[in-house]
Amino acid sequence: MKKVLFVLMLLTIFIKFVNAQSVSIECDPNILYPNDVADCKLKVTFPDKTYVSGIGFISSGIDVIPQSISGIGWVTSYELNFNVKARDVGVQTVFIYINTINGTIKQAFNIHVVDDLPEIVLNKTVFYSNEVNVASYEVVAPLTISNVIVKPLFDANPQIIYGKNGVFKFIPNDTNLKFEIQFYNGRNRHVIIQEVDVKLERSKGVLVNITPNYPMMLIGDVIPIHIEITNLRTDKIFDLRIKSNAVPSSLTIPLLKSGESKIFDIKFCSNESGNVSFNLYGNFKDEFNNEYSISSTLYLTVLNETTLQFSGIDVEIVGEITISGDISNNGKSKVYNIYITAIADGVTKTYYIDSLDPSDFDSFEFVFENASNILLKAKWNNELGYAFEIEEKVEVPNEEIIVKKEENILVPIVVLIAVITIVAISWWKYARRTGSKKSEKD
Repeated sequence: MKKVLFVLMLLTIFIKFVNAQSVSIECDPNILYPNDVADCKLKVTFPDKTYVSGIGFISSGIDVIPQSISGIGWVTSYELNFNVKARDVGVQTVFIYINTINGTIKQAFNIHVVDDLPEIVLNKTVFYSNEVNVASYEVVAPLTISNVIVKPLFDANPQIIYGKNGVFKFIPNDTNLKFEIQFYNGRNRHVIIQEVDVKLERSKGVLVNITPNYPMMLIGDVIPIHIEITNLRTDKIFDLRIKSNAVPSSLTIPLLKSGESKIFDIKFCSNESGNVSFNLYGNFKDEFNNEYSISSTLYLTVLNETTLQFSGIDVEIVGEITISGDISNNGKSKVYNIYITAIADGVTKTYYIDSLDPSDFDSFEFVFENASNILLKAKWNNELGYAFEIEEKVEVPNEEIIVKKEENILVPIVVLIAVITIVAISWWKYARRTGSKKSEKD
């Protein structure tokens, strides 16, 4: 009976001891990839000083280092640092056996081993070729990862991005984007390569719209060509330089944002008639300093007539030879520095006009002592400073024609004088008769 009571007493003591002891396990990280190592700590606390002979681990699918330890001795609390290395995917259970003088304490804990690697997710998957695209990303992982580094394996800026979230710029030339992702799970370093399929669409580029203000023009005339340039790309463009065959200088637009337009006029003139072309071409850069070109052509009809024209030319010979007429601006632009020259038998005379507005004219007159013919010339500059010249040869009528003209003019005059004389004589005779009769009555 005493023996039974003693055994019951020992059993009661053992149960109280087991209930009184405290066992805790901490592992970092607590979720592993295959071949990852976790740093773990076992802490055992006893209510009284207890002799611990050893601690052992039993598991499958995961390795524990060390697998066992012995000769710990008398302790009230004890801490043991150990490692676990994952082998198989799944929930792996590790059993801990703590051997004491009063019996064995059994404890278990779980380690999760996963094979779902982190994944890079782009904010969009549709990009445009031949222009700078901006994309952001997020690295999504089933566990907590740190020290994330993303390297785009293509030409991008930047080439190295730190963090689970980031932004990069690039010009896509493939529908498959490759990334290298470096990260840590605890103290375990991983490097993976991930591919993301994207869709490429053609860049809408830079639109050039050319509109003539007038459908037809004259030789030497200056007309404005209406230009509208619109950036249909999704990125900014820089240092846009516009040139044309109209003027040697270029127009520079420092920046044109996506969807932005610039409107301006370029003055154009032609020194030949027919169907002529207005050629516009330019270059610009993207923010990666890549250069692009644009061009556009407009065809115009140029009439076979200059801006300035002679009109109303008249020659009079009364002792001297007088040639007169008008110079008219039939164009749409103002002309400057107009020199009208008349040349006759080696004698040159000039008339200067400062400027003529469109649809305006001016008159001139030159007097020569004698001449067989007269050469008229007109020189001027248009609004672009280009010089033009026209000439017209005027034949001087010979003397025989002049005399006939004079005779033709004198005949009506002589007749008119004769008529006036006859009328005057008749009136005088009538007046005289009337006066005589009146006297006889008196």
